[in-house]
Amino acid sequence: MSLKPVYQPVSRVSGFYAPRKITFGLNALDRIGSEAKFAGGEDRALIVSDPSLRVMGALNNVGDGLKKEGFEVEVYDEVEPEPRIEVVEKVAELARRDRFDVVIGVGGGSVMDTAKVASMSASNPGSVESYFGVNLVKKRGAPLVCLPTTAGTGSEVTMYAVITVGDEKRVITSPYIIPDVAVVDPMLTLTMPPNLTAGSGMDALSHAIESMISIEATPLTDAIALEAVKLIFDHLRTAYHKGTDLEARCHMSLAANMAGFPLCNAKMVLGHSISQTFGPPYGVPHGVSNGITLPYVMKFYVPAAADKLALIAKATGEDVKDLSAGQAATKAVKAVKMLADDLAIPSSLKDVGVPKDRLPALAELCLNRWPRPNSPIKLTKENVLKVFEEVWGGRL
Repeated sequence: MSLKPVYQPVSRVSGFYAPRKITFGLNALDRIGSEAKFAGGEDRALIVSDPSLRVMGALNNVGDGLKKEGFEVEVYDEVEPEPRIEVVEKVAELARRDRFDVVIGVGGGSVMDTAKVASMSASNPGSVESYFGVNLVKKRGAPLVCLPTTAGTGSEVTMYAVITVGDEKRVITSPYIIPDVAVVDPMLTLTMPPNLTAGSGMDALSHAIESMISIEATPLTDAIALEAVKLIFDHLRTAYHKGTDLEARCHMSLAANMAGFPLCNAKMVLGHSISQTFGPPYGVPHGVSNGITLPYVMKFYVPAAADKLALIAKATGEDVKDLSAGQAATKAVKAVKMLADDLAIPSSLKDVGVPKDRLPALAELCLNRWPRPNSPIKLTKENVLKVFEEVWGGRL
């Protein structure tokens, strides 16, 4: 099989966004004080986190590391999963009122997204809701350092902050909210329970695969995405079944971090549109909703992205020798579905309580809220509804 993936013309100008620095490795947390200084912090730090990390004691380690470098530290640790706008506005007001010169986000994607809003609020006035959309943030905020405690969202390297308003997800998109420094310490992921490990891992896999399908993919984003796919297939099952396996945790932290770059630069396609539509109203965690949706969306894109999906099949470890691109792409779909099944990801929308009669309304909302102009197949109400129906019935 000889594959030649098609990219945009070489005359197209593209950028590549990333933090100023990434520090990765076991016990990288020990360097938090010096990394905060590198980011531009001087003496007043706001730590943004959630209650679980307070109980685990991780926040004490972060605070102690900052204090050793002379920082005065305040902690806001009431961030909730899928943070509501009311909580995010409260953190933004705190950041504006007390004028911190560095923000430290310690947690999963919800925490890091909230920390992004705290950072931007230092120099961007008005309600948080006024920044929902693309490129509405006009200035960089306070220096921002993010430490992920899960291996999935990649938020420590992206330009997105996802916030829940009612039963919908809304997004702030701006290069001005990309963290200055990402500190990735796999030790912080050792306490992740199996269900969180599974959802986070499938989220990272979705970032890698959907980014390759996007028409904004480049050889650089694809190279990073393919390596992330390989790492996930080599190590996610072990991390799920044996959470204390340090090698698996290290490779999953690396994979999630790597998958954040194509997410940020090539963007997502229909999979994230569907998952972000049904996830919030039916209480399905983001990573799980992506895990449910991903195989069906890959199948949907086979006619337009068979070469890319064939490369993904090879990265998953499938034998694609002597297969056509379409045949190899089908093996990629099956490999991803098998992985999701092995991780006890629900098989269908029916399994997570989505009523069948809601599918037309969800399809319409999906198309209107998340149109994805970067999709290689033009999205219509008819084809989006068809994918919803397949995911609802669990039919591949």
